[in-house]
Order: sequence, then structure tokens, then C-alpha cells
Amino acid sequence: MRHKWFVLLFLNFLVFTGFFTYSVWEKEKIRKTGRLFFLPLVLSDPRSLFQGDYMILNYDWQVLETEENANAPKRGCLVFRIQKEELVPIRLQKDFTNLSFGEHCLKYYRSGFQLKIGAESYFFQEGDASLDSEAKFAGIRFLEADNSGDKLLIGLFDKNKQKLGQKKGTKSKKGKN
Repeated sequence: MRHKWFVLLFLNFLVFTGFFTYSVWEKEKIRKTGRLFFLPLVLSDPRSLFQGDYMILNYDWQVLETEENANAPKRGCLVFRIQKEELVPIRLQKDFTNLSFGEHCLKYYRSGFQLKIGAESYFFQEGDASLDSEAKFAGIRFLEADNSGDKLLIGLFDKNKQKLGQKKGTKSKKGKN
């Protein structure tokens, strides 16, 4: 009887480890080969007593405040184009199909009246919290050839689209972060 429980626990461990490894592998693929775009930020309060120094990332979605998008589903696809390296939102739709040339999708969900893409907070390394006032863009990578809507927040950028938080003496190359 003990042998059955051990086998069952070991199989569960293998399945969990497999899913975890696959998830890490997918994010690493996005980080290494994904296309970088910038999302303009709207200022917000960067501190939390319990979580340390972090910034809530508020994005400007005003262009999406239309009657058509008000009836969009709670979860779906945020259709966008990239113009001058910046995300330009176009519409919200239910699924990841019917995209025109040059259009891409990010997964979104609505929480109350806010539209969220799953990259709404950024934790600063110790001593870097003062960078919050310089942050003008969130740098996000996604895989162009993949219509899964998955993305990865890679950092905060200043008004010149230079990555913040780099150690003194190191340079950030735009698009290589």
C-alpha cells in the first residue's frame, strides 16, 4: 500500500515539475527572442509598506473607451499595432483570430473598470526606488509569430526609451534588453 502512495506522489511531482519547467522555458523564449515594444505609463503611487518598493503600472487605454469595447468580453484579446516602437491599442475582441496585417494580440482581462494585461506592477531592486519618477514606458516583449497573447515585462524605461536600473558604467542597447 505504501508503494502505491509513493508512486502516486512521485508521478504528481513529475507532472508538476514538467509544467513548471515548460512555463519557465516559454517565458525564457519570449525574453530572448521576443519583439520589444513600449507601453506609455500613467503616474501612480510607487510604495507599499508590506511589499517594499514597487510601482503599479497604469497604462493609458483612453483610445479603447468606446461603446463597442464597452461590450467586449471580460477576457480576450487586446488588438494592437506597433508604431515607433510603441503599442497603439486598436480594439478588444473575444479571441485571437481575424487579425489584419501588422496587428498583434495580448491577453487581457477586466477587473472592475480597469483593463489589465497581466503586467501591472514592477518591483524595484533595493536602492532603485527613486527611478519611479523617471519611468515613462514599460518595456514588454512578445513573440510575433505566436498568437497566444503571452508577453513578458522586461523593465521600465525613461523618456528616451533607455532601460532604468542599469548599474553605472553599463549601457543599455535599445531592443537588446
